[in-house]
Amino acid sequence: MNLPLKDITESKQRVWPLTGGVHPEENKHQSTSTPIRPAPMPEKLTLPLSQHAGAPAEPIVAVGDKVLKGQMIAKATGFVSVPVHAPTSGTITAIGKEAIPHPSGMHDDCITLIPDGLDQWCELSPVKEFQSVNPLDLVNLIRDSGIAGMGGAGFPTAVKLSPRSPIHTLILNGTECEPYITADDMLMRERAEAIVAGAEILKYLLNSERCLIGIEDNKPEAIEAVKKAVSQSDNSHYIKVVVFPTKYPSGGEKQLIQILTGQEVPSGKLPSDLGIAVQNVGTAVAVNDAVHQGKPLISRITTLTGEALSSPGNLEVLLGTSTRHLLKTAAVSDQKLATLIMGGPMMGFTLDDLDVPVTKTTNCLIAGTREEFPPAMPAQACIRCGMCAEACPASLLPQQLYWHAKSENHEQLKHHNLFDCIECGACSFVCPSSIPLVQYYRASKGEIRAQEAKHAKAERSKVRYESRQARLEKEQAEKEAKRRANAERAAKLKAAKEASAKQDSSSSTTAAVDPVQAAIERAKAKKAAGATASKPAKTVLSAEQKELKIQLSLANAQLKKTRRALTIAQEKGEGDVEKLTADVSMLETQVAKLQKEFDAASATEQPKVATPDAEAAKKLKIESAMAKAALKKSERALATALEEGNSETEALKEAVEESRKKAEALAKELADATTAAPAKPAAADDEKKLKIEQAMAKAALKKAERALNKAREEGSSELAELEKAVEQSQKKLDALTPAQSQASSTNSQEKSSDPADDKKLKIEKAMAKAALKKAERELAKAQESGSEDIVSLESKVDECRKKLEQLEEGKPSVTVTEPEVSKAPAKVQAGDDLKKLKIENAMARAAVKKAQRALENAEGDTSALETVLIEAQTKAAEAEKALAAGS
Repeated sequence: MNLPLKDITESKQRVWPLTGGVHPEENKHQSTSTPIRPAPMPEKLTLPLSQHAGAPAEPIVAVGDKVLKGQMIAKATGFVSVPVHAPTSGTITAIGKEAIPHPSGMHDDCITLIPDGLDQWCELSPVKEFQSVNPLDLVNLIRDSGIAGMGGAGFPTAVKLSPRSPIHTLILNGTECEPYITADDMLMRERAEAIVAGAEILKYLLNSERCLIGIEDNKPEAIEAVKKAVSQSDNSHYIKVVVFPTKYPSGGEKQLIQILTGQEVPSGKLPSDLGIAVQNVGTAVAVNDAVHQGKPLISRITTLTGEALSSPGNLEVLLGTSTRHLLKTAAVSDQKLATLIMGGPMMGFTLDDLDVPVTKTTNCLIAGTREEFPPAMPAQACIRCGMCAEACPASLLPQQLYWHAKSENHEQLKHHNLFDCIECGACSFVCPSSIPLVQYYRASKGEIRAQEAKHAKAERSKVRYESRQARLEKEQAEKEAKRRANAERAAKLKAAKEASAKQDSSSSTTAAVDPVQAAIERAKAKKAAGATASKPAKTVLSAEQKELKIQLSLANAQLKKTRRALTIAQEKGEGDVEKLTADVSMLETQVAKLQKEFDAASATEQPKVATPDAEAAKKLKIESAMAKAALKKSERALATALEEGNSETEALKEAVEESRKKAEALAKELADATTAAPAKPAAADDEKKLKIEQAMAKAALKKAERALNKAREEGSSELAELEKAVEQSQKKLDALTPAQSQASSTNSQEKSSDPADDKKLKIEKAMAKAALKKAERELAKAQESGSEDIVSLESKVDECRKKLEQLEEGKPSVTVTEPEVSKAPAKVQAGDDLKKLKIENAMARAAVKKAQRALENAEGDTSALETVLIEAQTKAAEAEKALAAGS
């Protein structure tokens, strides 16, 4: 039942019954017989960076730093976070993972402080008159003092003091309903004045209308002490002590609000949404110390109880003190100790490590015996008795939550308000089947939180992806708009040029149809003008000059390659440097000799000059190809105009007709010129072709021999195939050598005494020397490794040596006799011609593709590239015709 504030004020002494709840055995008398006493200084303090709800603190000290008592050693990292302070003066010795109080026994980041025994405070800044200070400044002071909820939840106090809505009622929780725990009870008995002073500060910060201090009726001494402190206060008219019956868990935040005000906090809402704020009495004392004395939160009251302790009681413990040190202070009996619980028996958890530290939320340590805390009974099947539902203070359905938790039905768990469960343990306490219901609920909450975090991450990724897609689409739309604008401008420019060309009677109709065709015509005119100017005729090299030029280029390339190999070998210290040096010297001599021979041949031989008829035929071919291209372009323009319904189709038809006439006329002239041209002698070309074929065969033979030698060195299983390849390459070379000799003899009788034979002999000598050195190296390597190929390598060395001796005597490595020449098959020439035509045709097609790609990627004036494309297309057409004729 929710009552308005007016009714609450009128019935402020009334209390409402708690829904559900249980009455476990209290066992509070064990620790209330002695007053609060300070715990002895430990040898080491371990301070977790996460002693509160929210983001962990961040260290601001380093290992080896000296710190004073009350000095901040870790700062808050967010709104829901609090700093950590040094409980005493000493030295920081470590910052790293240590065991912390947690049901899972996990480790987390901690700061280790070794006390120096001086207990020296840092400089403190107390506030004398807090009413004269801005509330926001006081809230920041409380945040910097590291105060978190002392009742067990550990929620940052500064966050609760910054509510989203106005607060009319402040409640101080002095219930302490869980068994065994008496920390708040003893605090209210001995420090009631500090509680009332803290309540006054909290009321000022929240600007509330009243303050209610709720205490159960099982704490008569605390009730009397607090009432006395309130009566002595100047603000007793708005601070009231409300006593209500003892029942667990009346100390829960929402349950206490219901008991004192009759209001229920709706599911998913906070007390501040009802204008109510709840703070623990221990938190009120910490706020009072922070404001009036300037002290940060560095210690707390902790109950030490249980039948295994000889001296139970309540100690004021420095944060970071180990549980082992506290048990020793309370005279624990190791023989009796069976269970160590941090917190109460209903909501606490067992500890397996005695070195975990006390934190800001540690209110109790229970050292129980086996008789006091017998082992839990094994869980039995649910009998559907409904006792859990009757005991639930949040009016939930624990049985249904249990079934959905077991089946991992998270949707139904949220539908049944799982997160309204305060994990009080009342349902487990009354369950006759000993089912650990709270453990199921905690596990399900963790899984749901993990799934929601994963879903939130996926949603953020989705938003980023959609934003990126939208940005890319916007950029693409902008590019498309620019492209359309450019196309429109180009179309307008083209239309303007066509209109201008129509008015010019002297210009060509084709030029008016297409700007590209006009560019072609300009290129033709430029070329024709260049042809009429006085310039030297094109020089044609003879067959011998071409051969010498090819050999010189190959020798230069081989020289550069060998020099690079020598440089790399010298830098890395690998390879045969001596052989590479000798090869470089030999190649330099060879290049110099070839250059000299080429210069001599160029000086003695009369260069051939291309005839004007050939130049005219070539010009006609280019013009014919350009005319054909212009015709195709005009036809495409006409087809596009007809599809779009353009009004200028008549002009385009005229342009197509003109282009067709021009192309037919040029084709006829080209055919007449080709028919009248004299037949080209093929002897020199045949000889050149045979030489190229022979060079290619030699290269193939060398490659096959290198592969065979490498396979022999590595012991490969492909030796038979490689030997067969070498044999085939040798046969092909032998077949080409007689053919070349025959062509050379028919071309010139004096060829046998030409200096080129001497040059060939020297090259063969150099190659024989290199082969001998290589064979000797292979033999030496085989002898060192004990290979089985030593006999074959020795035979190879002897063959290479004999071959070199024959060459030294002036005998060529391959002799050709007349019968062998006569046996050369006649089909070789025809096959080689066809192969040459295929190669030329493929090269021509490749040149056309290259020119097309260059024209497509070009920007600005493309007339030169169009000319290149037309020439390439002409050559390709000629090569295709020649190939068709040769086939």
